[in-house]
Amino acid sequence: MLIKIICIGLITIIISAIIKQYRQDISLIISLSGGLIIVLLSLDGLKEIIDSVFNLQAESNISFEILLPIIKILGIGYITEFCASAAEDVGNKTISSKVVLGGKIAICLVTIPIIKNMLSVIFSLLSSV
Repeated sequence: MLIKIICIGLITIIISAIIKQYRQDISLIISLSGGLIIVLLSLDGLKEIIDSVFNLQAESNISFEILLPIIKILGIGYITEFCASAAEDVGNKTISSKVVLGGKIAICLVTIPIIKNMLSVIFSLLSSV
């Protein structure tokens, strides 16, 4: 999988650089298309990661309520990075930085229930001592 991704990335870079001299708009479409193909190829790896997390949950009896936010955080991180990179590819660093900020805020929102649960466990342990 990694070899395919690297090859598609290199081919996309070379074709985009050659065409950019003549048609910048088509070069941009080629870059975005190559990025999308790479993301689609990466989904197989992401599926393996999620399957591994579910196997870990089944083997260790960890609550699914704990693992679901972790999966959400991974998804938010990958989608945010892809969107921010796409914005930078089109030359819009301002939007890219705002997308990254939005992703960080979304990750913080997903972690709040985990933090609340951890604090309640800590307080219950302290009150029993």
